[in-house]
Amino acid sequence: MRSAVYFLGAFLISVSLASAGTTCAIADVSKQDCGYPGVTQASCESKGCCWLPTSARTTGTPWCYFSADSSAGYSVSDWAETATGFSGTLQLLGSGSSIYGPDIKTLKLDVFFQSDSTLRVKITDAEQQRWEIPQSVIPRPELTQQPSSLRYKFTYTDNPFSFEVTRLSDNQSVFKMDPTFIFKDQYIEFTTRYDANARTYGLGESTRLNHALKTDTTYTLWAADIGAMSFDKNLYGAYPMYLQKVNGKAHGGMLLNSNGMDVTLKADQLTFKTIGGVVDFYVFVGESPSEVVKQYTSIVGRPAIPPYWSLGFHNCKWGYESVYEVEQIVANYTAAGIPLDTQWMDIDYMQDYRDFTLDAKDFPQSEVRAFVDKLHANGQHFVPIIDPGIMIYSGYEAYDRGLKEGLFIKDVQGNNMGAKVWPGPVYFPDFLHPNTQQYWTDMLQDFYNIVPVDGIWIDMNEVGLCMGMGVCMCVCMHEGICMCVCVCI
Repeated sequence: MRSAVYFLGAFLISVSLASAGTTCAIADVSKQDCGYPGVTQASCESKGCCWLPTSARTTGTPWCYFSADSSAGYSVSDWAETATGFSGTLQLLGSGSSIYGPDIKTLKLDVFFQSDSTLRVKITDAEQQRWEIPQSVIPRPELTQQPSSLRYKFTYTDNPFSFEVTRLSDNQSVFKMDPTFIFKDQYIEFTTRYDANARTYGLGESTRLNHALKTDTTYTLWAADIGAMSFDKNLYGAYPMYLQKVNGKAHGGMLLNSNGMDVTLKADQLTFKTIGGVVDFYVFVGESPSEVVKQYTSIVGRPAIPPYWSLGFHNCKWGYESVYEVEQIVANYTAAGIPLDTQWMDIDYMQDYRDFTLDAKDFPQSEVRAFVDKLHANGQHFVPIIDPGIMIYSGYEAYDRGLKEGLFIKDVQGNNMGAKVWPGPVYFPDFLHPNTQQYWTDMLQDFYNIVPVDGIWIDMNEVGLCMGMGVCMCVCMHEGICMCVCVCI
């Protein structure tokens, strides 16, 4: 009797919503989540969404989902061929919904045949400029003409708009955009469908024990200063790129968007949900994993070749009390016959944790210079840490110059944005300011003139905030040996 009433109630709900002019009769695989963990029927319907419980939550099908009108998508018009691909205008179908704000009614669409193995689709507001990753931050190749031949086929439907990219060698669909596309000022959502046998990788950076991503899981891209010992947590970077393998061949995709986002993976579909920016999506047709990576790095840049010495043996610890202790540590490596190519230094060497300084008492300049010179004489190297938080401290050159030249990040009122990191109150250099690179270069050069370092440990550059304290998480094994990770809180 309970189950009969349950399904009858669900049926009556769907009928009543449909009679009110909305469409809740949507296939499970097409339902777009409109709720949040623990959402109730009342909260769901107050947002104008559909409510239909399923027999088990483990299916990954949302109980609270957008009606058809809420995710009806766009139609395309003014379709035209360009020197580099196609362009068009996307017009919102229907009135959209007010959930997460109004839909942007008119969008600009550009399709670029980026290379013979890479397609780029860019969608943005047709009337207002929106934030997108500057070319100066990630230089991308400029496209002036279409490739002479393509290894893929691009097709589209105009009403509602969707598109598909098919690899020609095996007729494999490598990206198939669902027409339920949402574009608001602070919420963008789109879905691709694929073979249910696909294995998906990527979407870093986070700590995981498994390589292949799990289905019925949402991966959140939001960079954070988290110790790597914490499993299933975000780390310093965000990489909205995935690679899939189907029937022994690989392809991939990347959403070039720096806003926080959720990426939801199901058995046969993947959904991007981001809180701003634009859709700047690249499709990589592969066919091998190495080819996908090569196509990806052709857009974001190739990895730098590391210096040979950086591949050797290194030593580092947070908590050295003086340069004399560090000298003894290096000497102990030699005495024990343990190779050591590079000695690193954490923030302990700084004067009151101020960048580009040396602690006058425990790390005097003359002794640190002599120590580094001895390392170099032995064919060894020295790498100290630098954090981008500049202490608010009059008479400190890095602070005084940054303040004078207006190089620090501003808040919405136009004032320098204050925060707390290891030194206490700090300002952060605005590395998008045209003069900041020269300022930072000069600071590093002055420091190098004091201590000829071999590299710089770039730390907390996401930017990380804390209350000037640290916390350590330790795992202790036999014989009292412990492994610790210490982070700023």
